[in-house]
Formats: sequence, C-alpha cells, structure tokens
Amino acid sequence: MNRTGLLCAAAALLLAGATPAQAAPDSPAQWKAGTQAAAARALAAVPSFGNGVFRVVVQRTQGLGVGSFSVRTGPDHPAGAGRDVLFGGDVPGTSFMTVRDLTSGVDYLQSQYLTTATEVALDSVRYWTQTPLGTTGMRTRWFDSTSTPGDGASFEIDQQVVVHGTTVADSSVEVTTTVTGETTDTFQVQYLWDTAAGADDGPVLQTGAYNPFATSETRELTLSGVDSVALADNTAGPTLSYGLTGTGPARITPPPTPPQSIQFVCWPRAAGAAPGRYRTDPTIDVATTGSGCPAPAGPDSAVQYLFAPGTIGTSGLRASASVFSNVPDPTSISVAPARLGSPAVSGTLTDTRFGRTVPGRMLTFTAGGRTLCSATTNTSGVASCGGLTEGLAALLGYSASYAGDGIWAGSTGKR
Repeated sequence: MNRTGLLCAAAALLLAGATPAQAAPDSPAQWKAGTQAAAARALAAVPSFGNGVFRVVVQRTQGLGVGSFSVRTGPDHPAGAGRDVLFGGDVPGTSFMTVRDLTSGVDYLQSQYLTTATEVALDSVRYWTQTPLGTTGMRTRWFDSTSTPGDGASFEIDQQVVVHGTTVADSSVEVTTTVTGETTDTFQVQYLWDTAAGADDGPVLQTGAYNPFATSETRELTLSGVDSVALADNTAGPTLSYGLTGTGPARITPPPTPPQSIQFVCWPRAAGAAPGRYRTDPTIDVATTGSGCPAPAGPDSAVQYLFAPGTIGTSGLRASASVFSNVPDPTSISVAPARLGSPAVSGTLTDTRFGRTVPGRMLTFTAGGRTLCSATTNTSGVASCGGLTEGLAALLGYSASYAGDGIWAGSTGKR
C-alpha cells in the first residue's frame, strides 16, 4: 500500500474507534516519514504543555502511539521558539518507551512498529487513561487486560512526562515510567528518543557538559556510567544544544535512574530492532554522511536508554530520564580603534568560559544611534566591515554587538 493508502486506512480506522492493524510498514524510515506522522497531521494537532523553555506534545490518539512524545524549544529558549529537540514537532510518535516482561517474554511497545511475534502495542491494551498534570505535564497509564486483579499476575504501567523549572538554567523534561502490580515477573524499561536539533535530525553527541570547541561523536557507540550526554546540531556553526541525563547531573529533579547503558544509535536501525538486544556498530555514521543509517532524508541519530531489570516489589519498578537545557556560554567583544579606510570597524568575539575566539557569528557595529555595518567573524573570531564613511562616523566611539543564540550568549563591546 502506498503512503496515501496507508494514511486513508489509518484515518478510517481511527475515526471508527479502532486500532490500526499491527503489521509494520516496509521499514522504520518509511513509518517515520510517511505513515504515522501523516495520519496524525491529517486528524488533529495535539495541544502542547510546558514552560517558556520547553514545549512538549504527548500523543493522545489510540493507534498513533498513545503516550509517545515530542519536545520543542519554547519562546524563552535562547535558540528561539519551535525548534525540535526530540523529533516530531506537534506530531509525536518516534520517541517511545518499551516495557519488557522478561519472565513471560512479552515486550510492550508504545509504538505501532512491531517486528517480532512477542511484541504487543500498548495501543492495543483495552484499558488506559490520560490525565493532565496541571499545565506542565501528562500522565498516561495502561492496565494489563490479560489478567484479573487478584490473580497475582496483573500489572500497571504508569508514564509521567513533566516539564520542570522556569529558566534556561533550571528547565528540564522528566520522563518517568513506573511498573506496579501483583505479578512477580521481572521487567525492564527501554527508552528510544529520536533526537533532533532544530532542522537537523542527525545531531552529534558529546559526553558530559557541551563544549562547542570539542570533538563530537558521529558514529554509533554504547556508554555506561556517564553523568550526562549533550546533543547539538551538526553544522559549521551550531546554534542549539541540550543535555540528556545519565547518572546525573545533580541539578535535575527528580534524580534520574542510572541507566544500564546509553546508546548513540541510528534511529531507523534501533526502531526496527528487538527490544533490549540492540548492538551498536562503530562503523555506522549517524550524524554526518549517514553511511549505514538508512534514513531517506539524511543522517538520523537517536539516544537509547536501557535500564536494569528488576521485579516490581512494594514500590514498583521505576525508570526516569530527562532532557535538560544548556545555558549558553558567556561571551565578550573587544573593539579595535576605528580606521579611516577599509575595513573601518572591527571586533573580536570570545567565549569567556573557554577563553577561545568564536568563528561564524554575526557582529553588528553601531555609532551615534545608527547601524554602520554588519559582518561575520572569521576563523580567528574577528569581524570587520565599513569604509571611509563608517570610519568617520565611528571616530568618536562605536559599539559592536552579538545577538546571541543557543550556544553563545549575546554581548556588546564599546570603544
């Protein structure tokens, strides 16, 4: 069936109150590009929640991955509003959870892309509820419909997606899954988060706090015991970065559950793999050429969490991880004396956290309340422009300013 046929079939089933069949399309990439997102767009946009830094959309339509979510920047984010952090914009579906019942061998997926006979879509679970958590969160609960309460086998899956904080310095998006119930089975939780950075669906990764001057990972790898990882758009001049929790950082509330592993993966490969059994391949490029990563629109990176297995016990089995905002590095601008020639005005932009000059950023020069000219910093962080007219206007003093973005904060220098 082609894309139009799949869309029509999905829409008809949803309007009839049914869940689409669990037969998967040809590939995860096809599913991402044409089927689930297209059906969601055709039916209705899902309202977002959050704060001024992060806006979150949680899927509410059965058949499209109830509880799956997407994250975008809000109006107070220094990188600007409406930029993807977890892919999807207003149409979630590609960042999702899997709860594995290791005792029974059944995997419960928050996704319609099923690849083995032991996988069950949570969309097919008859009993589920969603409850807003004020204006900053959503709780989704699924109840095992194959067991009878009191028979010692029933269980419940509870997911809470909550935005915390009010500023760039303290904002985060918490995703917590708790499995409770009567069963003595052993469970394991896995998250597959379809990372993005604005229009870049293949952001690069660093371990620890983001460093705009450090070398980033572009190939698949598996990590353990790291405090956090950082993602950023893979361009000559990145403009958006953010963090994902590992064992920390300490500022995140609630504290994250230390994962068994964090994998930097090719999203189409990981989405189509059996839960809990994905093996990273360091030869596969997920963020530059996309070599070995079969995404139709170029590189497609993702981060996959696997948490340690355990039994429910008295308080339930809990897994929690968060997306968090990065504060842009502070900058300064040193301004050179004006010249009666070309270039007439010049300024050097410096990252004061690392003491290194910043290339590829636009400086605007002003004097006497009017703009003289604008120029982009070169590899030495220097921007220069203007001729005799601008030089004469700047002789009694002028300023250079940088507006700032999600990587480097704005600043002004005067002469």
